[in-house]
Amino acid sequence: MHIIIGGCGRLGAEIADRLSEDADTDVVVCDVDPLAFDRLGSAFNGETVVGDCTDRDVLEQAGVHRADGLIAVTRFDNANLMAVEIATHLYDVPRTIARLFNPEREDVYRKLGVRYVSGTGLIAKLFLNEFRDESYPLHVAFTDTEVSIVDLEVDTRGHGMTVEEFEVDGQLRVAAVRRGTRVFIPDRTDRLERDDVLTAAMKPAAHRRIQELVRDPFDRERIHMGQE
Repeated sequence: MHIIIGGCGRLGAEIADRLSEDADTDVVVCDVDPLAFDRLGSAFNGETVVGDCTDRDVLEQAGVHRADGLIAVTRFDNANLMAVEIATHLYDVPRTIARLFNPEREDVYRKLGVRYVSGTGLIAKLFLNEFRDESYPLHVAFTDTEVSIVDLEVDTRGHGMTVEEFEVDGQLRVAAVRRGTRVFIPDRTDRLERDDVLTAAMKPAAHRRIQELVRDPFDRERIHMGQE
């Protein structure tokens, strides 16, 4: 996987360090200030490019033509939005996400189809969630624990299972089910249906157990559309 990160502030550096821990992930960080790269940890094994992530020449130097994703986390909403729009529409980068400081712009981002994380309560784990195959749409990431609250969309193999059969003791617990426009708290004997969206408390260890029962974590359009 080839990921470009626009902006090497504290957040951008943390994301870059954590993504570069994966030997199968190539990380390139762009920033207009070469001194910003001093924030990267000593174990960072990616590349750096000095320049503006909204500049096409800079993006091409960073390998945007082969990029699997772009994360725009500069200090400026306009720059983040522009970088995501350029990567998505000019280079067909499949996964992009922008940092958003001004909550008044959320409607604009939604209408443009831009995936974003608000600067309010911003944590690096929300960005990392978008670029890890074992991750699912995230509601809450608790500090100092592996437990997260995620959305899981039931696929064909999960259809007809009871909640009790779906859950994994100590690793996965279903709290709510969204079925069409209806949301309810299920009994353990309730049977799941294809396209149900489950909100669950989950540990990473449960991923292998359920991966054939739910849709791919990056097949999320139905989930996000249902939330708007």
